[in-house]
Amino acid sequence: MKYLKVKLLELGLLCIAFVLVSFTFASDERIKGWFLAGSTPEYYKIGLEDNSEKGGKVAYLRSTRKKIENGFGTIMQNFEPTDFLGKKVKLTGSIKSSNLDDWAGMWMRVDGNKGRKNKVLAFDNMQDRPIRGTTDWTDYEIILEVPTNAKGISYGVFINGTGKVLIHHFNFEILTDTAESTGNMMKLKKPTNTNFDEYN
Repeated sequence: MKYLKVKLLELGLLCIAFVLVSFTFASDERIKGWFLAGSTPEYYKIGLEDNSEKGGKVAYLRSTRKKIENGFGTIMQNFEPTDFLGKKVKLTGSIKSSNLDDWAGMWMRVDGNKGRKNKVLAFDNMQDRPIRGTTDWTDYEIILEVPTNAKGISYGVFINGTGKVLIHHFNFEILTDTAESTGNMMKLKKPTNTNFDEYN
């Protein structure tokens, strides 16, 4: 019971960190349009590697320490939501994981403004359907509404704890109103380099 309470507390703190936009950003952009962030980005690394299963390059996010307590890292980007205002949007991503000691997830957050502060309008980090351990290539999806007053969309994949994830591609799709939602730095003009073909 004590272990369960601790894990629930950790999940809650991770969710709060995402919602409060309390990321630390790493300035080294190795993949065009993408960057490393999180609560402890210094414990993680992002990059590209060749993958025979996908017939080309895939992105990776991996931990650089054997043990990480109460920290997460994410590969992410954010962009202006002009094309999606007032729409319901589905984000799909293909992800493979290895040796996750806790969990990982794809995430998406829609931000607006409340005075001088950012306000989270919609958010999902797959907390209720986490990626754990070692998994084969799997397509995951998030569906969120983008209100007309949205100012930015952020998305990516994170690891809480240690391990590695590979990411093949992301795709954005506008859905009909009947689709059910999955969750309540430089800004790009639109989603960029979603198949990770461009790199520096």
